Amino acid sequence: MALGLRQLRYFIAIADAGVLSRAAEALNVAQSALSHHVAALETDLGVKLLERRPRGIALTAAGRRLYEHASAVLSALGKAEEDVRTFNEAATGPVCLGLSHTAISMVALDVMKAVRKNSPGVHLTVVEALSPALIERVFSGTVDLALAYNPPRDARLDVEWLQEEDLYLVGHPSLIGKSSSPIAFSAIPQRSVVGLTPMPTSRAIIQTQVLRNQITPSETLEVDSLSALRMALEAGLGCAILSRATVLADLAAEKYHARRIIDPPLTRSCALVSLADRPQTKAFLEVRKTMVEVVRSAVNAGRWPAKGNGRRSKRAAI
Repeated sequence: MALGLRQLRYFIAIADAGVLSRAAEALNVAQSALSHHVAALETDLGVKLLERRPRGIALTAAGRRLYEHASAVLSALGKAEEDVRTFNEAATGPVCLGLSHTAISMVALDVMKAVRKNSPGVHLTVVEALSPALIERVFSGTVDLALAYNPPRDARLDVEWLQEEDLYLVGHPSLIGKSSSPIAFSAIPQRSVVGLTPMPTSRAIIQTQVLRNQITPSETLEVDSLSALRMALEAGLGCAILSRATVLADLAAEKYHARRIIDPPLTRSCALVSLADRPQTKAFLEVRKTMVEVVRSAVNAGRWPAKGNGRRSKRAAI
């Protein structure tokens, strides 16, 4: 049996319903036909996709992978249909935009306002996550466009670099010193850095693995939440390597202190990331254009402490 759109739609419906009888009712298909469909699909693919349980069904690991691929395929198909149907009209349809925590505070409101004003037919969904998670969602097709830091080198990605930020050691003066002068990388206090792990997250902060390996993080505290990290910094529980933009309001309120890291200087690059081979709807292009304009305006006006960067590539550079 060839894996076609009908098979993908049936499988998504079954997975979402969690019960074959409910899926059959939603699809207006006999339950026996759905059972046969699943059995034939598993035979054709050579893997088990569903586990039967007393209260319904659950996806196996292979089933979850098929669900991710099927969701991306059907989402792309729906957007293609909408784009062609409205080709000669104003931009309409859904666009899912992923923003890092820093980008949320820097440009999210301006982007939402600009999209509503300039592209009222676009249904914008804004997702907030750490950069590695955003990239994974771009790959899976659940996020159309992401503003993320230090995306990986991957031919599947279309990357437009927008800006570069210096990184600072941020923390209580008792940990990092009262001076406002830069601090050498070698002077970063060991076993006091929080927020550097897990590794996928730290890669979005510090690109060079050699440098990451030279920092011994806190042995007692690991933080994977920006809100919790800010609380820990204010309480003096540790320090962190961040851009000023990430904690701009807290620095202005003097909740803690920041010193630019030098010898070597650390930076991180922010880019718009999408799938290179995915069809781009008119709505997608309008949101991309708005994102570029808003980010560059924020950088040029000094609202986002960063330096502009206008590189564009199908393959992200490290």
